[in-house]
Parts: sequence; structure tokens; C-alpha cells
Amino acid sequence: MRNAGPLVILVALLGLAALALFWLPRGGDFDQSPLGSKGLQLWLEAKGISVVRSNTHVTRARSQISLRILSLPMSNGEAAAPAGEEHTGDAALENWSYEAINHELPTLITMPKWRGSVLRDGIARQSDLVDLTDIHDALGKIDPSDFRLDRHGPGFEEAQPDLGLGQPVKIALYEAQTFDRASLPRRCHELAGMPSGALVVQCEDNPFVYLLSDPDLLNNHGLALADNASFAVSLVTLLRGAGEKRPVYLDTAGLPLDSEKPVDEGRTYERSASDFKRFFAYPLSVIWGVLLVVAAICFWRGVYRFGPALPEASANTELSKTAAIEATARLLRLSGNDGRMTGQFVLHLLADKAQLVFGPGAGNEAGIERLFQRLARRDQAAAKALHSSAQALIDRGHLMTRANLHRNLEIFRKSLEQDDFRPSRPKI
Repeated sequence: MRNAGPLVILVALLGLAALALFWLPRGGDFDQSPLGSKGLQLWLEAKGISVVRSNTHVTRARSQISLRILSLPMSNGEAAAPAGEEHTGDAALENWSYEAINHELPTLITMPKWRGSVLRDGIARQSDLVDLTDIHDALGKIDPSDFRLDRHGPGFEEAQPDLGLGQPVKIALYEAQTFDRASLPRRCHELAGMPSGALVVQCEDNPFVYLLSDPDLLNNHGLALADNASFAVSLVTLLRGAGEKRPVYLDTAGLPLDSEKPVDEGRTYERSASDFKRFFAYPLSVIWGVLLVVAAICFWRGVYRFGPALPEASANTELSKTAAIEATARLLRLSGNDGRMTGQFVLHLLADKAQLVFGPGAGNEAGIERLFQRLARRDQAAAKALHSSAQALIDRGHLMTRANLHRNLEIFRKSLEQDDFRPSRPKI
């Protein structure tokens, strides 16, 4: 195929554009998804509660926040979570408990419920629920007691839990997930619940750690149901304190907090491959994709459709004139007419000089005569020598011997170099 090369390059560019648009991870997609927490942030801020989010490049101080909200990590990674977040393991759970107890930092830990397949398919099915056994294993790392979670079949369940802050609000949960009241130790008590089980649990040995059984009470999907949004505000207000002004910390990284307020000064960060991925995260991935598509279209139109660029017309004319002169000179040399060729060369050279001085219309005998008259006004001897050598070459060049031809040609060359052929400037 004649133009297979450009076509292959075009297909490759389009493939890269598709890769940038659809495959590269988008860091903000999870927060905007039904299982994300962007809605909780906006709702709390609308109610006058300031919110800060975790950032792997910024360390928060415990004294700067009033309530920490995070999700129980799963060791097998089945639960839906933001792409590219730091892995939180056993050490993270110990840090959370230590920070909550020793620094009296209220910490709300939400239990996982949905697998990551919900984000891919956009549909929540029973098969997309995280296995309760896996949750119990992860929950045992926080408290060795026999906490058990229950689910109560497909469909919605409604309730009016009372948090003691006023009139109870009506909540609704799909595939409601609650703590089994019979499995709660005596040292643990229920802060809010529904007929099927407990929703929020607190234990006496760690009074600053609260466990939320169903994350749908805080995620984007759940806040849109019934009065779940009002319940979320009431729960946050209860756990952080009614008069608290410090922000709520939505922690998706689970990294340890700083013991002191960080000094506002420049920091030196360690860069990794994950930092480079931010150049291709959404919405930058869309911009890169558009640029690749535009480049592919321009490449196709320039190379495949219209072919290579043509040289300018003026360049073609000059090449044609040069080729014609070279062909004429070759024919004259082959025929032994070096003198005639030299005469024509001198005549054309004088015509070019006349055009240079007087303009395009002066390349004739009258223009050459004007040229000699102009030179005579400046230097009569030089003009006379140039005129005599040029006239001899033009009129008798074909009759001269080779030695005489070269001698007159050398005189003509030296005389030509001594004369000034620059156009005269008009006097002002």
C-alpha cells in the first residue's frame, strides 16, 4: 500500500487519544460517583461546617481538626475506594486508635459495603456487596470482640433514629447493613439505630472511636434518600460538639496525623511515578486527548490527503533559468564556441548590473549605455577600461585566441570589481 506509513501513524495517534480519554485513571471520579463523599463535603459546608480533605503531600495536625471520618480498610482491596490512594493496613488502624485515645480526637470509622464493580457497572446488585466475613476480619483488628454485621435482604428499610439533638429524622437505606445488637459487648453501646440493628456504636475503652455500620448514610447516593442528609449533619454535630469551629477531616489516605501544627514554610517532597500520573489525571487527560486528535487530523491532511509540500513558484523559475543557462553553456563548449559564450556572459552580466542600478526595465542596450555613462561621471578611467574590455569580448570574443580571451576576461573582471553598482539614493 503506497500510503500505509502515514495511515499507521494516524491510527497510533488516535489510539493514544483513546487511551488518554478512557483508560487513564481520573482521580476525581470516585468523589463524584454514587459511593464518593463530595456530596457530604458540600452539604456540611452549606450548613456552616467547614471541611478539609486528605492530601498525601500535606500533613494535618490533630489540633487543627474536630472530627476525623475515614473508612475501614480491606486487606483484599475489594471495597470501592478512590483510585491510587495509599494502602491503609494494620499499622494505620493502630495509629487511628492511638490518636483517638491519646489526643481525644473523635474518629468516625465507616464499615465498607460495596465492591468496586459498582463503579464500573453503575448498578448496585446483591452480588456487588462486600462479603461480611471479610468485614468481620478487618473489624477484629480494631476490637477483638465478636462484632457482627447483618444485612436484611433486598429492598429499602426506613427508620427514625434519635440522636438526642431534637426531633428524629426519617432515614432510608437500600440493603441496610447494621450491627447485630446481640453481638455488642457490654462495654459498647448504641448511639443510633433502626429496628433491624444498630447503626452507630461507641465502646467505653475507646470513647473517641465511633463505628458506623452503613456507609450509605454518608456517601453521595445515600444522602439523596429520605432525610439521610439531615441525619448526617446531626451525627457530625453530635460527634464533634455543637460549639466546635474546627473543620471536619474527610480522610481517604489514612496516614498518621502530625502532633503539632505544621510550620508554614517550604517543604521538600519525594517525587514518585504517582506524581507523574497527575499530569494525565482528569481533566488533563481530556486535554491531552483533544491535542492528540487535532495533531492526528493535521498530520493526515498534510501528509496523507494533500501529499508533500510543493516548492515555491519563484524557486521553480530560478531553477529553470539556471538549467537553461547550463545547457546553453555546455552546447557552446561542445561546439568550440567559448568566445561566443564569454561574450553572451558579459552582455548578460552588464544587463543584470543595469537592472540592479536602474530597475527591472533597464536590462537592454540603452540601460547598459546609461550604466557606462553613470560610471564615467564617477571614474572616467575605470569606466573606459571596463567599456573597452566588455566591448572587445562581446564583439570579437569568438575571434580571439584562448590566451587573449582569458586576458580580456581578467581585465573585465578586475574593472568590474572596482566599480560601485549600488543604486544611488535620492537627495532629501
